[in-house]
Formats: sequence, C-alpha cells, structure tokens
Amino acid sequence: MAESPIAGWHWWLRATRPRTLPLSFFPTAIGITWAWRDGAFNCATASGTLLCAVLLQVLANYVNELGDYERGADTPDRIGPPRAVALGAISPAAMRKASLVLSAIILALGLWLVTQVGWWLLAVGLAALALAWLYTTGARPMAYVGLGEVAALLFFGIVPAAGAYAIERSGLAIEPIVSGIAFGCFAAAVLGINNLRDVDRDRTCGKRTLAVRLGKVRATRLVQFLLGVPYAVAIVLSSATAETVVTVATLPLAWRIGRELPLAHGAHYTVLLGRTVLAASLYGVLLGAAIVGATVR
Repeated sequence: MAESPIAGWHWWLRATRPRTLPLSFFPTAIGITWAWRDGAFNCATASGTLLCAVLLQVLANYVNELGDYERGADTPDRIGPPRAVALGAISPAAMRKASLVLSAIILALGLWLVTQVGWWLLAVGLAALALAWLYTTGARPMAYVGLGEVAALLFFGIVPAAGAYAIERSGLAIEPIVSGIAFGCFAAAVLGINNLRDVDRDRTCGKRTLAVRLGKVRATRLVQFLLGVPYAVAIVLSSATAETVVTVATLPLAWRIGRELPLAHGAHYTVLLGRTVLAASLYGVLLGAAIVGATVR
C-alpha cells in the first residue's frame, strides 16, 4: 500500500532528528548572547546565523542517513531510532536530492550573511557545508576513520559559538570560544554514546569509530571525561562572569549519565543519549540566562 503524504512528511521530519537539534542551536545562541553582552546585536544576522546553524545540522543528519545506508552501517534491525532510508520509507535518490536542495538553501543564506559581515565568513561556511557531506560520504568519511568526536567538538561547539559572536561583533573573544568548548564536548559525548551503542555493528561494516578503535572501556571513559569538561568551563567562565556558575546545576544529570554509562547496553544507550542532549540544553538555557542577568543587573 502506498504511503500517504502525511506519513511521508512524518519520515522526513524524523530524519531531521529534531531531538538533537539543540546541539547546534545552543552554541550559536550563546555566541550571539555574548556578542549582545558586548554591545553588538543585529536581529537579521542573528536570526540568519541561527537558521543556518540548525539547517547545517539537518543537512548533516540527512547525509548521514544516506551515507550510513550505502555503507551498510544502518539496517532495518538497528538498535535505536529507526532510519528512514534504511527502512525504505525514503529512497536514497530522494534523500540525496533533498540534501542537495538543502545545501543550496544553506549556501544562499550563507552568501547573504557574507554580504553583511565580510568574506572571511565564506571560508568558514564552506568548511561547515563540506563537513556535512564528508562526515559519512566520500572516499574516507570522517565518521569511518575515528574523527567524528573531533568534528563534533569543532563544528557543534567552538565554530558556531565563536563564529556567531564574530558575525555580530566583527571580532573574537575568549568567552564564546570557551563556551563553545563546553557545547562541543556535550556534542562529542552524544556522538560517543551513539558509537558505543553501535560498536558491534560498526566493527562488522568497517566503520572505525573511536569506540571501535579504543574499545568500549576506554571509549566509555572518554565520554565520561567529555561530560565533565563543561563544568570545568563553568568555573573558568565564572572567574569573569560569576553568574555563569549556575550551569553547575546540571552537573547531577551529567554525573548520573556518566555513572550509568559503563553498565549500559542496547536501547539504554539511546536513553542516555537523550539525557545528554537534555543536559546540554539545560546548560545552554542557564548559561544564556546568566549572561543576560549579569548584563542587565
């Protein structure tokens, strides 16, 4: 029986992986908030930057569905959320076409931002766009050679936070860079948990993630370390803006995730992954509120 248009759109929405989108939203929003603290804010460029960041993550998720399906890493019986291409709900050709269209939209939006802030942004934008494609496609995808966590740290942390600040402020500052490290570590932890869940299947299909390369014990310790870094960042930030120490309120959640991680198996990894996104989101809300509170008091 043919799938209804509503059901079809449902699969496209699921393929965006909406529950993970805070990982791109919050570092970008915090970079903008730091710029506002420093007296620079433009509603148009800030909105365009946020939209571009989230669309880049959606693109990466679409291309990830395509790349992992073509390399055999995603199959209908995988553990975790179902993948539309692997299940046949969306054809590989349709996903590739949608990814190309989305790339064109992001490029157009990025070029508009370039006209507003300068040509330096073009290099950053093209690098982010290339990463979205090269993460799971190409001759040597980054996700297949153990570079996924590094990519997450950079492009879901330091780059969006510092880049968003630079777009508004036309310069750099230490606070957005340090904040970006915190969010990048949360994103890398999410990816690390995902790779721990999929380690056996990834090993079979030749996907050499860090979990495959390091083994589950050391990869688990790495994720626990990544979960701790944002709270070291909170201490560093509080030395300049005392209110930012409020982000430590999310430490019990991160601690619980780290404590349960060595005992996790199967679908429980998916639960921990969701909790890590929640921890990152709450951290972002509290950090943003702290910056605003410190500025207006």
